[in-house]
Amino acid sequence: MTFSLLSVAFTVAPRLPLGLVMRAAYVGAGIAARRGGASIARLRANMARLTGSEPAEELVVAAVRSHIRNYAEELMLGSRRGAPLAEGITFEGFGELVAASVDGPVVLALGHSGSWDRAGAWVCANGRTIVTVAEKVEPRSLFQRFVALREGLGMEVIGVGKGDSVFATLVERVRGRSVIVPLLADRDISGSGIEVDLGTRRALVAAGPAALALKLERPLFAACITYENESPAGADVRVRCVGPIAVPADLAPGVNRVEALTQAWVSAFAAMMADKPEDWHMMQRVFIDDLDPQRLARARAEHERKNR
Repeated sequence: MTFSLLSVAFTVAPRLPLGLVMRAAYVGAGIAARRGGASIARLRANMARLTGSEPAEELVVAAVRSHIRNYAEELMLGSRRGAPLAEGITFEGFGELVAASVDGPVVLALGHSGSWDRAGAWVCANGRTIVTVAEKVEPRSLFQRFVALREGLGMEVIGVGKGDSVFATLVERVRGRSVIVPLLADRDISGSGIEVDLGTRRALVAAGPAALALKLERPLFAACITYENESPAGADVRVRCVGPIAVPADLAPGVNRVEALTQAWVSAFAAMMADKPEDWHMMQRVFIDDLDPQRLARARAEHERKNR
């Protein structure tokens, strides 16, 4: 869904019945999947790299429907007509996550899967505070709508653009607080990403979750969010949360702890995600084989220059 269409949909969708919006998203996603295009091709390729096998056509259609369903739910969340979206959510490991956050922040590494905003709304409704970051998108008015949506659900949001560093701000915002800090980190936008094994290939992911957990000396968890009981009228949400995830005990001398902890949570996420790859909404280039090496080198050089 393009940003211009999203801007219009943010105004129109909440005025419509939830069932109508979800059915329209289901039908539209099916049409988009059959038409194909660069984004669909990238989604297909990423699924293949995650699982090691070429996805069947029906799995690609299911993936596009999952992707568009997430957008449709975001449009309706927080509105009166979207109230039913607060139901049908299963959060496995929530008790352990809450217990870990009693005496301070706990970091939660996420991928772009399932409905993370719907899961976040459930967490806030169940008495926990969320502090997170959100990628700045254009136009600015659309980004502000996303922020307003999440803040209306009870989340605290810090905006981050490409090349921006909000690490110090995030550290100060959450230090000493009993909060959950979910970070979407299965792709890097900063230029300081970490190369890891993601499924069957090498990929570039964000260093944030591991770096923050180690800086604060706080627990790191990982979660995979997927859909269940899908139908044209919508779906339930399943969150699988595991942790605390630790730096491997047999880490060799001189090996970077942030890199090792990043690989640990990515491995946990990828194993869960491979069970339902159609719910991984990754239409961007994340695998090393797909990245422009010159552009990557420039991004890393710029990041190093800013952080001298």
